[in-house]
Amino acid sequence: MTNKTGYILGIISALIYVLVIYGIDTNHLLDFLVYLLGALLIPLIIAGFISLFSKNNFGKIFGITCIIIHLLSGIGGLLM
Repeated sequence: MTNKTGYILGIISALIYVLVIYGIDTNHLLDFLVYLLGALLIPLIIAGFISLFSKNNFGKIFGITCIIIHLLSGIGGLLM
């Protein structure tokens, strides 16, 4: 997996997460963008900390952490 593939995977998983959890409301596009930014912020911070201590590609780590965090929070949100 390259850096670009990891970034694309992370953004796609965030889009799917936001669409499943919050849905689409065409009247509130700014809310959708804020939810998307929030969904990308936590995996970005975690991937940054992991990449500080390991010498792997940041994009690869970002893609994997996005998928893991979004799956766990989606499952947790649906179980509540």
